[in-house]
Amino acid sequence: MRPAAVPRLAPLLLLLAGLLLPTPALSAAATAQVPAATQGQAPDAAQGQAPGQVPAPDPVPDSAPRSSGELRVFLVTMGQGDEVWERFGHNALVITEAATGQGLAWNWGLFDFGEVDFIPRFLRGDMRYQMGPQDPEQMLAEYRMQDRTVWANEVLLSAGEARALQTLVRSTFDSDARFYRYDYFRDNCSTRVRDALDQVLNGAIARTFSTRETDRSYRWHCRRLVGETRWIDLGLSYLLGLRGDRPRTEHEVMFIPMDLMTLLEETPLRMGDGSTRRLLGPRQVLHQSSRPPTPRDAPGFDVWTLVFGLLLGGLVAGLAPAASRRSRSARAAAALVGTAWSLLAAGLGWLLVFAWFTDHTFIHWNLNLLHTNPLSVAVAVLLPVALLRGRKAGPGLLRTLALLTGIIAALSWGTAALQLIPPLRQGNAEVLALALPLNLALWLLAVALVQAAPRPAARPGSGAPAGSATGPARS
Repeated sequence: MRPAAVPRLAPLLLLLAGLLLPTPALSAAATAQVPAATQGQAPDAAQGQAPGQVPAPDPVPDSAPRSSGELRVFLVTMGQGDEVWERFGHNALVITEAATGQGLAWNWGLFDFGEVDFIPRFLRGDMRYQMGPQDPEQMLAEYRMQDRTVWANEVLLSAGEARALQTLVRSTFDSDARFYRYDYFRDNCSTRVRDALDQVLNGAIARTFSTRETDRSYRWHCRRLVGETRWIDLGLSYLLGLRGDRPRTEHEVMFIPMDLMTLLEETPLRMGDGSTRRLLGPRQVLHQSSRPPTPRDAPGFDVWTLVFGLLLGGLVAGLAPAASRRSRSARAAAALVGTAWSLLAAGLGWLLVFAWFTDHTFIHWNLNLLHTNPLSVAVAVLLPVALLRGRKAGPGLLRTLALLTGIIAALSWGTAALQLIPPLRQGNAEVLALALPLNLALWLLAVALVQAAPRPAARPGSGAPAGSATGPARS
């Protein structure tokens, strides 16, 4: 239903929990819970009013193929909206009476934001979604109000297939099967529409599209749809691990409603008897948004992350000589930049660690963990002490700082080298461009502090000149 009802913290939760991403089920009904009147009731009684008309202002041309029998089925697809969760579109199946045009829109993108355990489940990756009916005219009015493009394609089913689909959705709604465990890519509102159609088509959609490989990954599709807002693009790309980079089949790409519509329009289905048939009739535009069209490609490398990383890394490395000579201004500036980066890196790193204990599986196996290292929390504590205490910072503290920054820099450098191995190639160039210069610069700074630290005086009788273990005494 109306995503405007979602609290403004939802985009932050999406980034912290791992994606949004950004996904079709959050796009349409995004917080819309099933209206109270529909819960526990049969679909016909759920609306409290006569079902609305089919959301199609123009009839299917007489020359076009169409459903046969007493039922007509439409795939209704909604384009992008303003909010993060609306960038991925939405869809629904509308089943109407052929004689009257009255029917219901069946939507698999419903959840209740007001559930007591909603936030804990969301953070654990254990979201519970459900399907339910809506008046088609009401649904269309909502998306018109949001100025989101809405398309409709008649689904060209036989009379028996249309009846089987109606029986399937009604029986699903009347049972606990209306609830399902939501997965960003593999089980969302769009894949549920795909699978409901596939069930009455005896697996023709899976048979046709499951073997059709593409060179596009989940990461590419996410970046294409959210790339216009760079902080969202970079945040979601940071959270996606290696599992987000594997090329996907066209069947898997159907997690995006607009792609489901396009693929079913363009590709005839391979039926079980070896024949082929088209599933969708001509596309009708029910509302044309004033927004720019959906991007056709993912954004390229963000060169500003490299510029920012080199500038900050160069600043820290450039301050190292002056900081080692106990320049107060240089030490304060190095402490500010180094501590801020270490706190950010540690926070992001621990977020990825905690994700391992959730069901956000596409965050797991994330090489960004080695660029934004959880060990940075110790650097954030030791670095300002080492820089601001000056001579009072003991050699043990400085050596510990050098060891920690050396480990972090080595892991970051090694992770960058792993990008040369195709199975370990992760689309994290922006993270690497920002993190690697800073991690190396902090190590260089720590080494400079160790080298400039006063050396301990030799014990009497050790044979070394007084005041120095290795050379003449200094004033």
